[in-house]
Amino acid sequence: MAKKVFLDPGHGGSDPGAVANGLREKDLTLAIAKATEKYLKNYEGVSIRLSRTGDTKPSLSARAKAANDWGADYFVSIHINAGGGTGFES
Repeated sequence: MAKKVFLDPGHGGSDPGAVANGLREKDLTLAIAKATEKYLKNYEGVSIRLSRTGDTKPSLSARAKAANDWGADYFVSIHINAGGGTGFES
């Protein structure tokens, strides 16, 4: 049985997320999600969906509902936090 991986690139649309040095979090998270999708497609037994594939901003509840309705085994929310702190977050 294929494992279902739901990738959720954070932010999007009118919400850019963190912005600095000419970069916007929403663009980076989408690029990371698309690269991850491409990578995972090389494996048998893995199905992938993204909460967004362009510059849109689905609500948090819409993202969760889409993953649950699909029956996702894994929900991966992608963010690049810029608020300070140290260490790893997942």
